Amino acid sequence: MFRHGVVLLLLATCVSAPHTARAADPNPRPVIPAEPLRDLPPTDGAWRDIRVQVVPRTYATIGAPMAGRLSEFPLRDGDRFDQSQVIARFVCAEQEGALAHAKAVLDEKRQVLATNSQLRNLGTSSGLEYRVALAQVAEATADVQTQTAVVENCVVRAPFAGRVSGISAQAQQFVSVGAPLVDILDDSSLELELIVPSRWLVWLQSGTKFTVAIDATGQSYRAIITRLSGKVDAVSQSIKAYAKLTDPVPDLLAGMSGRANLVPPPHAGQ
Repeated sequence: MFRHGVVLLLLATCVSAPHTARAADPNPRPVIPAEPLRDLPPTDGAWRDIRVQVVPRTYATIGAPMAGRLSEFPLRDGDRFDQSQVIARFVCAEQEGALAHAKAVLDEKRQVLATNSQLRNLGTSSGLEYRVALAQVAEATADVQTQTAVVENCVVRAPFAGRVSGISAQAQQFVSVGAPLVDILDDSSLELELIVPSRWLVWLQSGTKFTVAIDATGQSYRAIITRLSGKVDAVSQSIKAYAKLTDPVPDLLAGMSGRANLVPPPHAGQ
């Protein structure tokens, strides 16, 4: 019994020794407090800082409507253009020749139809010959329409006035159908895009006014919420909101970012 007691005493001493040593550490590490969450509401009613991005309301990636070699590609990144201005032009000698052939065939069929119509009026032609000639004219007309559409694809025009934001092709390059040619945007109608907590829906709505500070310009501008997304993100419990500047700002570019300063009304929940 005495031996067992000694063994138990030694084990207890060994187990408690490290704790005693740590408690006696003359240079303990300082405890760093955890950084507060950014989306928690401040207790002093301060302004909310939400990241915001400048985005165009109208933008597009123009793809190649046909396969072929580009004979003309005048625009460069950053260039401005007008609506219906030529963006790209393809080498289309073959397509133009096919259109000319289709038009010639249509003219021939119309002459045959006119002759059959005269013979029918004189009673020297059967109704079948006239109906066949009529059908051939309709067929030739459809061929001309098809080839006309093909030739129209040889020239790509701007669907709206704006600015080039990216280039994916060059003159004399061969591209396939659907290949991206150029990215364009309408920089005359920029808007603001921001993501806010969904719990703000109790007070944030279309017409809410706020200010936004853009990092690139170092300036603040007045803005107003124009619409909210129709869906709340289930994971982050946030919703996308859109806004516009109340005054025209010519020095803003799509892609700039900053902070939207939003504050709930005094009666709203935090």
